[in-house]
Amino acid sequence: MTKKAFTLKKEMNCHLKLVLESQIKTISHSVCHSELVSGSNKKQFKRAFTLAEVLITLAIIGVVAAISIPSVISNTQQQEFKTGLRKAVSVLNSAITMNMAIDGETPYDNQDLFNYLQRHMNIISTFSKLYDKYQIIANNLGRNNAVFYTADGMRFEFYSSTALNHKYPLYEKPRTFVCVGAHAPTIKPPSSRPEDIIYYSTCGGCGSLGLNNNIDGTTKPPCLITVDVNGDRKPSPVNAFCKNSICAQNNVYKNSDPLGLKLSDIFSIMITDREAIPYGVAAQRAMYQAQAKK
Repeated sequence: MTKKAFTLKKEMNCHLKLVLESQIKTISHSVCHSELVSGSNKKQFKRAFTLAEVLITLAIIGVVAAISIPSVISNTQQQEFKTGLRKAVSVLNSAITMNMAIDGETPYDNQDLFNYLQRHMNIISTFSKLYDKYQIIANNLGRNNAVFYTADGMRFEFYSSTALNHKYPLYEKPRTFVCVGAHAPTIKPPSSRPEDIIYYSTCGGCGSLGLNNNIDGTTKPPCLITVDVNGDRKPSPVNAFCKNSICAQNNVYKNSDPLGLKLSDIFSIMITDREAIPYGVAAQRAMYQAQAKK
């Protein structure tokens, strides 16, 4: 073999070796890449949830929601009632102040509280008897109440004079009772019964007799009215569309817990010769909590 041929053969061997090395590296790189991708997929597969795990998680979320959501809704509703009471007292005090400033007349001077307050309130409708609007259970005193509705969705009720047989004492002086016949005198039916004179009497003005802050020495006790802070929506009344005695048997007002631990949408408010004041533990507690939240 000549020297030239030997040199050519050596170059060919070197070239072949380089080509083979290049092919080996390419194959090795492809294998490594495949392993990396395969390993990544395996890792992703390991991080996924199984169907059983998903179902268990959903079941736990459902149980927690069933326990917590009613409590959240109830707390929100209770706060709405408190805020509504604060607003109702504010509206009444504003009306009293306007009457005193513009008309020069206090609740002590006026014998018709029902119309007196309406002068400076945004009224949308009035009813001389609540049962003209809807029927409620027959033994509920509220069915004869005079009512008016304000534009902000509240219902104010003024006890019928027939409720005067029911006495509500003041805390400062338990032997002094608030007056509950706080609207204009009604027409007396022809009767010789002496109890009718009491039965159809009215407050004849609202004062501060029996309260510690009776600075003007008034001789009349406060008048008592009620407010439903969300109007005719539940819980009171149960059915605002009841028009007959059948549905009225279950159509009642739901009152607050006496200690104010669980509130309803109905509150009692006293009207004195100068201002409106929540009446009762539940109303006073709700008012205090509403003011603390401001």
